Amino acid sequence: MANVEYISSAGLRCFMLAAKQARTQGGTIVIAAMQPIVKEIFEISRFTLLFESFGSVREAVSAIAPNSLSALDQ
Repeated sequence: MANVEYISSAGLRCFMLAAKQARTQGGTIVIAAMQPIVKEIFEISRFTLLFESFGSVREAVSAIAPNSLSALDQ
């Protein structure tokens, strides 16, 4: 999300649908490296209750798939 400068309600809906599909397949979606304005939109819309958020991709991978950290270094 580092390069996303704004997200509309349509974008939020896409996240909601993706999260629903991920759950049906036993997966999860986390958010990493949000720009301040996007983070504020997630907070106002209360999407922070639906998605776990991390400051960086490395932090997100470390939290959900620590064995995959080496893939980031390649």
